Amino acid sequence: MNEQIRQYVQAWLSKANSDLKNAQIILAAKTESPPLDTVCFHCQQAVEKYLKAFLVYHGKNFPFSHNLADLVAVGMEVDEDFASIQRQAETLTPFAVEIRYPDDFYMPSQQEAEDAFTIATEIKDFVRSRMNDFNGGEDEE
Repeated sequence: MNEQIRQYVQAWLSKANSDLKNAQIILAAKTESPPLDTVCFHCQQAVEKYLKAFLVYHGKNFPFSHNLADLVAVGMEVDEDFASIQRQAETLTPFAVEIRYPDDFYMPSQQEAEDAFTIATEIKDFVRSRMNDFNGGEDEE
């Protein structure tokens, strides 16, 4: 992998890590009426970016889409084990757009936000385990 691509992959990972960290900060704050929709949004965004980092890492083109199932499907072209995360990823897709606008406003519960964070963390670990040059985790931010 050339250095330019390596840096691009790292940029995707850094942005994904930031999204996941934002979700974690909000969940840990334990404030009254936390913005749980924001937690779910950041979890979806983190997974989207981890998946896109994986695809760039493997030289795969990906659709301009927030639909995580579409990105997982491209990932399955590289590693069929991606099928194991498809259902989890699909649960986060609605948090990309629908949750952000008042016309389709929906406030997830604390449990849904915590579940979204768990799913995002599990998918992060899954994706990172398949990127040998980037297994160092957060120290590569």
